[in-house]
Amino acid sequence: MTAHSPPAPVNRKLLTPGVYGLLGLIIIGLIFGAYRFFFGLRASTNLNQYYPWGIWIVADVSFIALAAGGFTTAAIAHIFHRSHYHLLARPALVLALLGYTSACVVLAADLGKYYNIWHPLLPRCWQGNSALYEVGMCVMCYLIVLYVEFLPVVCEYFMNSDRRPRLKAICATVYRIAERTMFLFIILGVGISCLHQSSLGNVMVLAADRLHPLWQTPILSLLFLISAAAVGFPTVIFMAIYGAWALRLQPRMHVIGPLARYIPILLGFYLAFKLGDMLIRRSYVHLAELSLQNASFLIEIGLGLVAPILMTLSRRVRRSPQWLCVATALTMFGVVLNRANVYWIGYRPLYTDTMYFPSLAEWGVTVGAVAGMLFCWRAIVTYLPVVSLPHQTRTA
Repeated sequence: MTAHSPPAPVNRKLLTPGVYGLLGLIIIGLIFGAYRFFFGLRASTNLNQYYPWGIWIVADVSFIALAAGGFTTAAIAHIFHRSHYHLLARPALVLALLGYTSACVVLAADLGKYYNIWHPLLPRCWQGNSALYEVGMCVMCYLIVLYVEFLPVVCEYFMNSDRRPRLKAICATVYRIAERTMFLFIILGVGISCLHQSSLGNVMVLAADRLHPLWQTPILSLLFLISAAAVGFPTVIFMAIYGAWALRLQPRMHVIGPLARYIPILLGFYLAFKLGDMLIRRSYVHLAELSLQNASFLIEIGLGLVAPILMTLSRRVRRSPQWLCVATALTMFGVVLNRANVYWIGYRPLYTDTMYFPSLAEWGVTVGAVAGMLFCWRAIVTYLPVVSLPHQTRTA
């Protein structure tokens, strides 16, 4: 086992050719975002009275699903006391923080009256019968919890600097208080995550027969929760491997490999629920149809579930950074495709036969949000103590 030092900033150059490419995509996203805010949804999107949501909602629910690695890693490392995985706790926290922040940014572009996004905080706007209200409140609360959990990382940065003695003393006090109370926020974060991950599925249960029978089920909220939990570890593993390559470090396979053993168990659990629900509802009869929905469903199950399960059952795959990266990428693809199927491809509005397809501005904002998330990750791990480096780093 390779010995690791405490989390520290990665001594790497921030502005590389790849980072410049990300900055270019961010600028494109900002241009399209400005166009949306100046000229409105009608001019910038292909949304209409039949399709009131589109690719931006898919991006929102996908970012939130992939950010589930934050609460799953926090649970296994801190609640279940698997100290072996503490090395992945902070990178998973950063992943969750950026995922939820990006989701809120894209959501602001998607809302017609984005300036009213704070209204759920007002008691007169509380609605206990609304699934979207529960999602909004939980996302806001969990985002606050994530920033509180991230506070010790920022404090450590200033505590290790002697340039601002007063700020250093303040950060030391805040750090001590945060460390003593952090277990409360970790438990709170895990609980809140389970609530809104499931409610995102419950929103589309309300769509009734407008959602294709392959996905419309009374247990859609449960399937959303299980799939989010199942994709948590794969997303953390993918970012750990790919991030190590981007930073010219060796992936920490002595930690990643054992964590990958949970992937086929969680994915198999999700697949069992999904197939069992199909058998009970007899929705498998729709697989005989020649349609886009049928093809997308088979890709979701085949590439996004069956393939990574079979791959991660192999010890050889779990020990190979390259193959494990492929397996986890397929898992992430499967969950993102599931969210796209539920909120976009499988959605069939009444009184129209037309199919929604995102506009150039919608694609531009989405790509810009993804690029912004990746750039912020690179900047955070470069300057803040997030990654636990080996005592002897090895360049590629």
